[in-house]
Amino acid sequence: MSTASSQSRGVNRRINSLQNDGRHSRNSSLSRRRPLTPAIASSHALRVAYLTYLLHPRTRRIQTAPAAPARPKRSSTSIHDLMSDFSLVRDSKSTRIPHGFVSELEKRLTGVLMGREKKKEYQDHLVVRTFAVFLNVLKEDSFRKRMEKDRRAEDLLLIFYSNAVKELSKGKEQEDDSWKLMVDRHVALFVRLLALILKSNDWAKDRPELANRLTVLENKLLLQDQDLMDSNGPTSTTEVLAPLSYDVKDMPLVQHVAKIFGMTTLQAQSEIDKHKSVWTEKAALRDLKTYQTQLSLHTRKTLCREDFETDEAFESWKKSEGPDLSQMMLAIVQSNPELAKSTPGALPQFNASVSDDLSSPRDRTSYAIDQSVDFSSLSLGGADGDSEESDTYTFIPSDPRGVYRFILNQTLTHDLRDREIEASQATSDTPSMKLLSKQSTEMLNEICLRWRIPNFSRIVLFLDVIQSKYVDSEIDLNTLDSAFTFVKESPSSEPRAKRSSYVASSVFDRRKWSVHDLQTMQQLLSKIHEALLRELYDVMMDCFEAKPRPIGPVMYILEHHIQMDPNYTEDPADIDRFSSYVQDGLAQKATEKYQSLIGQLIPVDQESWRFDNVIQLGDAISKLAQKIQKRYRNNPEIMGYVIRILLLEDEV
Repeated sequence: MSTASSQSRGVNRRINSLQNDGRHSRNSSLSRRRPLTPAIASSHALRVAYLTYLLHPRTRRIQTAPAAPARPKRSSTSIHDLMSDFSLVRDSKSTRIPHGFVSELEKRLTGVLMGREKKKEYQDHLVVRTFAVFLNVLKEDSFRKRMEKDRRAEDLLLIFYSNAVKELSKGKEQEDDSWKLMVDRHVALFVRLLALILKSNDWAKDRPELANRLTVLENKLLLQDQDLMDSNGPTSTTEVLAPLSYDVKDMPLVQHVAKIFGMTTLQAQSEIDKHKSVWTEKAALRDLKTYQTQLSLHTRKTLCREDFETDEAFESWKKSEGPDLSQMMLAIVQSNPELAKSTPGALPQFNASVSDDLSSPRDRTSYAIDQSVDFSSLSLGGADGDSEESDTYTFIPSDPRGVYRFILNQTLTHDLRDREIEASQATSDTPSMKLLSKQSTEMLNEICLRWRIPNFSRIVLFLDVIQSKYVDSEIDLNTLDSAFTFVKESPSSEPRAKRSSYVASSVFDRRKWSVHDLQTMQQLLSKIHEALLRELYDVMMDCFEAKPRPIGPVMYILEHHIQMDPNYTEDPADIDRFSSYVQDGLAQKATEKYQSLIGQLIPVDQESWRFDNVIQLGDAISKLAQKIQKRYRNNPEIMGYVIRILLLEDEV
């Protein structure tokens, strides 16, 4: 307990210094923030849900159209253009194909030849013919050994490109250049096959630069895809991205936000249509770029050194922000390549030294990438560092913590209400205790990701909402216990895709928390402790009843979730006062019970008293004492008192 008290004193000193600093940060300047209303919270939740829809990978579909009688010549991709995407890639592990890749490629190529490749684009007879020619080259011992030694993806592309040119140009007239565009398509399909092999063998996350370059190269090769004609028929086919409908019925997260805030589908659709021109991918990219600038310039509009107790804690948080921001910006650019074209230098160069996975424990809904890239040169304009925060960002509110807590409270209220319905239908195989639904967890993950709310803040804000609901009697002890178990769930105990909790391992390392979160954690633990003592008192006062409430659940939460928490500080004076209340209350209840037994077993008329009456009274008290001893055998001593002894003392 001395360690916790020492930690608490350090936190309090830091909090006082923050309050006296008068600086501007995300946690201050409360006076200029607008009052938080359900309309503001629902609007910001809708923005994130809508952005998730915009960034969600779209399906590809084959589109068939009548062949035009004549078409102008279009330039195809030259070999120089083809390899330019690899010229900027650093020669590192992340750019080389993995060991065993050539063998997997041979298997997939054989599958194309045998018709086992299920994707329709690989069933075209011209594609099969081109792939067969390359497979023969791949099986040559000299080429295979060289590939397994050097493991350079560009060598595979060069050989495939040259063989595709030879094969598709056979029998063509000199003025017929349609086959050149077909080369682009076949090379694009080959590049896609390489990317599929990386993904199916779980190699992409270890080689983010290679995976990204393959994606960029495929998109470049398919720019002319609409001009590729089927030489054997009067129709042309093109593979296009399915267009966005902008209909709320196709936006599951938007529907969920509307349900949580009591909005109709028409109201949500009207809100989306009204702000569709503002809530764009470009605005999301600008938000991230502005946030990155604020972080780099130490403007204190993000978390800063003063928000942490140690340099190590601050550097740990700041270091995790860089890869997250880069990956999020890259995901937006990949979903909308036009954003990259509008900036000088196309896609920025990769930073090979940063390739960590995103630190938040989540199910990735809007994208799934592991690349890290330097977007410092990406300029979109419109981000004035001197403007107010509420005007600077489109998707990030001026008070992210406050708005997130409001949304979390609303979401928990909604899901706990639904949980009560589900609980009545629970079976032995289906648990009835569920705090947050899958869609709610997905929505909260996206909000925290977009608003840059750290993992430790998510934990604290979640428990703070739980604390409020428990103190206000909106949830019971079982739900309170489930909430603490929920956040303590080990992130490594199950695969990421199956985790029900959205918190990370930072729950186990309080040294990396912000001072504000440490103080909030200390306060919420104190409030829960006080409420639990009130409940414990009520439960203990029922101990002499025939069917009292169990005391175990309250004691378990007190001992395991509150008193064992490193941020809990105990005031001996408060405990002494509570013990005094318990002693007085139990003594009074014991007296009442003793008087009740006397009234039942001892006649009112003293002349009717007999020695048997005294014996019966003694037996009744003894049986009650034995019953209490058996009832509380797991908790024989509560707050320093033995209930059975209090009863016997009152008898004496």
